[in-house]
Amino acid sequence: MTTTSQIGQENYPDYDALWHLKTIGVLDQDYNRPDFTPPCETEKKTRVAVIDTSVAVDHPNLAPAINKLLAIDLFSTRLGAFPYYGDVDKLGALELNATTQVADGLTHSSRLLAELNDRLCHGEATRMGTIRPAVAPEFSVHGTAIAGLVGARPCKVDGVENSLMLPYAGVDPTCEIVPISTNFDPDPEQMILAFLYAELIDADVVLLPRIIPDPIRTQPELSAHSVNGQELGPLVAPCPVTPEQEAMWSELAELIVAVSMKRPVVCAAGNANEEFAIYPANLATEHNGIISVGALNSKGYRSGYSDARNTTVMAPSNDSEVFDRTEVRLDEQDRDYDGVGVPEKNSNHKFSSFEIISTDVPGRFGYASSPFENELSDDTLREFGSYFCRFGGTSASSAIVAGFLALGRSSGNLGTDADGLAAKNWLLSKCQLVSEDDMQHRLPVWSGTPYFPNATV
Repeated sequence: MTTTSQIGQENYPDYDALWHLKTIGVLDQDYNRPDFTPPCETEKKTRVAVIDTSVAVDHPNLAPAINKLLAIDLFSTRLGAFPYYGDVDKLGALELNATTQVADGLTHSSRLLAELNDRLCHGEATRMGTIRPAVAPEFSVHGTAIAGLVGARPCKVDGVENSLMLPYAGVDPTCEIVPISTNFDPDPEQMILAFLYAELIDADVVLLPRIIPDPIRTQPELSAHSVNGQELGPLVAPCPVTPEQEAMWSELAELIVAVSMKRPVVCAAGNANEEFAIYPANLATEHNGIISVGALNSKGYRSGYSDARNTTVMAPSNDSEVFDRTEVRLDEQDRDYDGVGVPEKNSNHKFSSFEIISTDVPGRFGYASSPFENELSDDTLREFGSYFCRFGGTSASSAIVAGFLALGRSSGNLGTDADGLAAKNWLLSKCQLVSEDDMQHRLPVWSGTPYFPNATV
């Protein structure tokens, strides 16, 4: 525990940017990958569909991982635009899982599946009219950090004076990532299309590292109460829900479960201590392939913002301060820390200053902005500070779990015929229990024992 003489000194320990990979046993202490044979270049890569914002696809550590031809933008255009075809304005022949039955019995989803299949035909336009895809750098911050945690590759780039190694890596640096970019409007149709597209491209893992703003299912416990005979959920919805929208929201929930039966769907559990997790992580049960992911800090404690109840697994992430009736966990190294009013019995010793490091949008946009207004005209690397960022939340932990599942598939440890339930059970079989007070957290560990670099003795 921090002593009184050290309080407020901002004496934060340095930490390894890849500490989270060591925690889950993907890297050992000498940065070797134990018990892992990379697939041959000719083998089909494990495909991770990321439903999030767009991604900085030209980031040096991400460019080899992104499948640009399959990347789709549902933000700008209803049935999607394909942003990275260059001067080619017609789609090529896409290999699609056209016989999928996930939409069977779902009226709106079946209609949208038929429309999407037509839209993806060979020779269809890559973009709709003059509308530009919404994949600009300012839209791509969250998705870029997520993609890096899943499958970034180490690389060498040309600097101003000489070449420079960027040795950053994701959990599975052999997988391929398909960005499915969406906006944050409460639109069930767009999210139905996103999950249908992930199904059509036969993704091995589907990752949703954020909430879907279903006006009712975001807080499902509200619908257990009624006021004057009406369920409380619809009454407190941010906007009126028409019967058609309500039907589509219901179909979306059914569709996500149906997709998860074919392939694992990894979801962030939320950053506000949600007891039942955010939607759709709160759909996870032992009977489907939805995986709800909470967060542990670098000391092995539940992160201050993450509830461990009703999660499938926990994974490494950053931490946050807490001061409420359930816990007091404060950063005693903060220069503004004041012990007045802090109860003698507190959890300050659990706070960790370690964050997750991931890839960032290079340049002025991103979590870590460049000090330069413009890039060099010859595409050489002027600075690399803006290429990486501090990241966290259950978004980060869910991306790490998605990468772990991808690594299982890439290494052959998880069979290619494993469906969503089988993949989830394999993940649980790789978990080790981490004890905290009267709780035990399930942490996926590839090999060895969990490593917490900032653990208190």
